[in-house]
Amino acid sequence: MKSTQPLSFVKFAACIVVVVGLSASALASCGDSLSAMAAAAASVHNQSQPMQRGSGSSPDNAVNSSIVGLWHIEFLVGDTVIQEAFQLWNLGGTEVHNPRVDPRGGSVCLGVWREVGRRTFKLTHRVWAYDTTGDSQGVLHLSQTVTLDHTGNTFDSGSFTIDLYDLSGNFVTQIATGTVTGERIAAE
Repeated sequence: MKSTQPLSFVKFAACIVVVVGLSASALASCGDSLSAMAAAAASVHNQSQPMQRGSGSSPDNAVNSSIVGLWHIEFLVGDTVIQEAFQLWNLGGTEVHNPRVDPRGGSVCLGVWREVGRRTFKLTHRVWAYDTTGDSQGVLHLSQTVTLDHTGNTFDSGSFTIDLYDLSGNFVTQIATGTVTGERIAAE
C-alpha cells in the first residue's frame, strides 16, 4: 500500500494544477461545473469501486427500459458526492445537464447519448476549457455509462470519467473518475 502513496500524491498534485488553471473561467459554460467536480474529486483520497444499486432484479421484467426523461443524479468519488445535477435525456440522443453550481459560471451542459446494451446507456459531453485569462486550455471529455435497474426508475450502476485533451485531440490527463447514481423524476 505504501508503494501507491507517491503515485496518488502525483495524481492529486496534477489534478490540483489542472483545476487551478481551469477553475476561474466563466467562458466554458459547464466547464466551471466540471472544474468544480475535478477539485472535489482531487480532495477525495479514497477511490472506491462502482457501487451496485438494486438487487435481485430480473432483466426481463423492466417496467421502463428507456432512459428518456428527467433524472436527479449525483457524481461520487468514493463515498463523497462531488456534484449533484438534473439531467434531461431526450428522444433522439441528446441530453441537457443542469448541475447544482453557481449559475454565473455557466450551469447548463449539453451532451449526446446512445444505448449500448440492455438498459445500458453511454453519455458524452465535450466542454471547451479556458484558463483565468480566457486562453483555451483544451477540451474536457465527460463520459458517463449507466444501467437502469429492473424498474427503470434508478441507476442499477453508473460510472463517469473526466479527461483533459489538448486542442489537437491528444490526451493530457485524467481529472476524475467515480460512480454516478440516478433517480427518475416522475410527473406529479
